[in-house]
Amino acid sequence: MKLFDFGRSKKGTGVFEFKRHWNTTLRELPYETILIRRKSLPNFSPANPKFDLAIRVWRKMPLPITRLLGPRLIRLFP
Repeated sequence: MKLFDFGRSKKGTGVFEFKRHWNTTLRELPYETILIRRKSLPNFSPANPKFDLAIRVWRKMPLPITRLLGPRLIRLFP
């Protein structure tokens, strides 16, 4: 295989560091966000303290439940 797309990841995350160590060619993926009713971009990063409780609860849930709910919930997040 000569080409493999590792997909997008944010700088400074564990996923980014994992992909970087595979001798990847990094390139920016520019995109544009138009704010309608907000003055600043929302922070949907897992590092955001607002998500701390939800992340802790998710980690404690039984695997069959997360497999059932995960695909439905992921559509709610950008």
